[in-house]
Amino acid sequence: MNNGRFSGTRTYIFANWPRFVLLYLGIVVALIVIGVSAMRGWLSFIPMTTAVLLILIYFIATGIWEARQRYDFDGITPHHVLFDMGQLPATERFAYVDLGLQTPAIGLSRRLTTGRIIVIDIYNPQWTVSPWLVRWRAQQPPPPNDPRLSWREGNLGLLPLPDESINTIMLCHVAGEFWQEGDRMTLLQEAFRILKPRGQLLLAESVRSQTNWLIRGVTGFSLPTADYWHKRLEQAGYRVRSHKNLGGLSYCIRAQKPTPAEAQQLSFTLEF
Repeated sequence: MNNGRFSGTRTYIFANWPRFVLLYLGIVVALIVIGVSAMRGWLSFIPMTTAVLLILIYFIATGIWEARQRYDFDGITPHHVLFDMGQLPATERFAYVDLGLQTPAIGLSRRLTTGRIIVIDIYNPQWTVSPWLVRWRAQQPPPPNDPRLSWREGNLGLLPLPDESINTIMLCHVAGEFWQEGDRMTLLQEAFRILKPRGQLLLAESVRSQTNWLIRGVTGFSLPTADYWHKRLEQAGYRVRSHKNLGGLSYCIRAQKPTPAEAQQLSFTLEF
């Protein structure tokens, strides 16, 4: 496992290489057009092509910046923010639901002493259709042999833990990778099943924001809003306790599973 300063950024770029290659080729073509236009006196082409060139450079730079913020240790690292929001001690045993990225879970394990992370890989190409996940997973070496990490296979409808068996579950940019809303709800409800009463779900997702619009362009408008995730969590039975907006790049939520008495009281209040 490469633990260098920019290892997360490098992995992200390799996983998204078609996007970066197309942007790079676009820059090369734009430079050629500008050079040819200058030599042949086609001055009207230069301003327009220069504008295209700047846009292409901008999207390469913002893509690299996003990767560094999400996956390198000196970025915003939403998985570490979730860890802090949950006030997890170094002796905690918790579940980290993953899509085979490994890097965040390994980073969190370094904050534990006698604690343990149960990493549950729920990747399925029929449910998570992003091609970059396939390429990221292909770059991963075998999981490290670390007593603080336990690696398991699961799926969004069956997390391999008994009912009400764990205090904390972390979903860091996982639920949003499932393109069907029903699949997202299935995952949230399955996490609810294995949580103990008063247990907490720590969730981070990309949401519709000015930052994500500036990074992703028009595709940023397709992201769910922060309110969307609040409503989905409440629909699944959780009570949202706190949230944190990480500069518009990532939105973190701490939600709790109520006790039966609290759930009954909440139901009574809503009916009233």
